[in-house]
Amino acid sequence: MPAPAKAKEAPIEALPLEEQIQRRAYELYVERGNQSGSEIDDWLQAEQEVLQTLESHQQRDWSLGR
Repeated sequence: MPAPAKAKEAPIEALPLEEQIQRRAYELYVERGNQSGSEIDDWLQAEQEVLQTLESHQQRDWSLGR
């Protein structure tokens, strides 16, 4: 019997802003070796990265007339 098909994950850009930040903060945590103590730094860095990406996409869309 074949394995059930995996549900496709939505592109990260389609997720609510807070969830995008949460996922990126978790990635940063994992990159640091799962060591606690830098949760706020991870969140702030993730927030900055996600917002910069969002802003650059909006600028690109604006310049393309979307």
